[in-house]
Amino acid sequence: MIDIKRKYNKRKSVLIDYLATRPVTKELMDYLSVQDESALLDRLDCDFYYLSCRDISQNETVLPYYNGPQLDYTSNERSCPLGIRWKRLVYDDKFGCDECIGGPLSDESVTIEDILNFEFPKPEWFDFSPLISECEVYKDKIIVGGLWSAIHGDSFRMMGFENYLLNIACNKPLVKTLIDRMTDFFLLMNTHYFETLKGKTDIYFMGNDFGSQNGLLISVDDWKELFYDNYKRLIDLAHSYGLLVMVHSCGGIEPLIPHFIELGVDILDPVQVSASDMNAELLGEKYGKYIYLHGAIDTQHVLPFGTPDEVKEHVMHLVDNLNKYGTFIGCPSNNIMAGTPAENILMVYNTLKKING
Repeated sequence: MIDIKRKYNKRKSVLIDYLATRPVTKELMDYLSVQDESALLDRLDCDFYYLSCRDISQNETVLPYYNGPQLDYTSNERSCPLGIRWKRLVYDDKFGCDECIGGPLSDESVTIEDILNFEFPKPEWFDFSPLISECEVYKDKIIVGGLWSAIHGDSFRMMGFENYLLNIACNKPLVKTLIDRMTDFFLLMNTHYFETLKGKTDIYFMGNDFGSQNGLLISVDDWKELFYDNYKRLIDLAHSYGLLVMVHSCGGIEPLIPHFIELGVDILDPVQVSASDMNAELLGEKYGKYIYLHGAIDTQHVLPFGTPDEVKEHVMHLVDNLNKYGTFIGCPSNNIMAGTPAENILMVYNTLKKING
């Protein structure tokens, strides 16, 4: 396993990261009287920076880099380049997600031929070169880039969630055709992205939520049949560009972690310790030797509803259990949401800074 701290010359016990929706970031900046994101990250002693374009579907961050056919927009709804319809809620918040309304392959009568004939966006419709200057501004940070590559999430949004799950049970070749095509698309798109930013970024961050609060959404066998080889293709591509790979999946995904390790995933996010079979003691001891554990600081219960002292105790407990091998990256378990007290957020980062000395 690559020693990330040595690779990026970070002499810390725990690396520190920050994830929050735009309203939270604005509120925290006002609370601390800092002027921009760069100053906020420095104030929090954060080691990472996420480029402003991370997804082509769930938010509107891709629009400044998109030169393809005109997309359908109204004041309340929009279509993304994949043809998925969204309710407009978060606009260009790089950590935000709009609400999906419907997808172009959601008819119950959709066939394999329909999927094969569907026109995916072309890489030449996108120009990511403006991100080069952004990389220069944040070159003192560990830069996280790449496209979200939601081969599961965008597939079920295109097909409709119920149809997607039913077809995994009743017509798996149909779903596999869509996931394979989605993977082909993201291989082309990420190659275009990586070539444009070659040598400028450090981590490829991809995300698909395979878990619910109580366990996996599909069986391990189905996951291996549908996703294992496709994940390998995406991970191998990123590694060929010298990038570390961070894989996101919310929920109780403990049965998948050995497969992620086998595939060469370097960093697991978000380590949702509030989900089934995801307790910190188990994860730190069983997997911390083989993969970096990124996240875990509970945004469901502790951060929004706890006291500052409870937040401090929670963070210290996570460090004690997830950093046994020096592989814990302190970070919220998901984006910090509006309504989270600024005092609690600052307690997270003050506690991590104190641990680091």
